[in-house]
Formats: sequence, structure tokens, C-alpha cells
Amino acid sequence: MTLHQESNRYTMTSGDHLVTVRNRKRMDMTSVKEIERFDQEEFYIRTAQGHLLIRGEELRIVHLDVDKGLLTLEGNVKLVQYDDEENGLSKGFLHKLFG
Repeated sequence: MTLHQESNRYTMTSGDHLVTVRNRKRMDMTSVKEIERFDQEEFYIRTAQGHLLIRGEELRIVHLDVDKGLLTLEGNVKLVQYDDEENGLSKGFLHKLFG
């Protein structure tokens, strides 16, 4: 990862994606493109490295910076799963069902 400083601002090289999980209670993410859906038990996020599914309990957004692509979540994290498919996890379900 390379950080560039531009007038008191730090930016990451485009495409760098980091996920940090602290004690399964807090997650920090970079290169977040879009939060497609979320509730207290599930977040479905489009990142620079594909779709990311996060499941848990009492999940909530603590910090979101749309311009920088930064997201911080808190709650009890139980699952973190990436999906490389362009259409996301829902296509995987239909593909399993109908082949």
C-alpha cells in the first residue's frame, strides 16, 4: 500500500483494499464503492476487490466517508465473505439451484 500526501490529506493508491477486524467487534475498510444493502445482521458491500458480505449481530455504521471510500462498522462479526462474481452472491444461489 502506498500513501500519498496532498496538502494535509492522505490518499491511497487506487485499488488498494484493506479490511481490519479488531476482536470481531469492529471493522475498518478501505476502497468501499457502494453499500448495496444493510441491516443489523448483514452488510453487502461493493469494494474494489469484489462484493463483500458481512454477517453478524447488532451491526452498525460508525463512520462512512463516501469520497475516500472508508467504512467502519461495529457489532459482533460472525462471517466475512468475498464474491468475485460481477452480479454478486444472489447469482450464486440461482446458479446452485438451476445449475
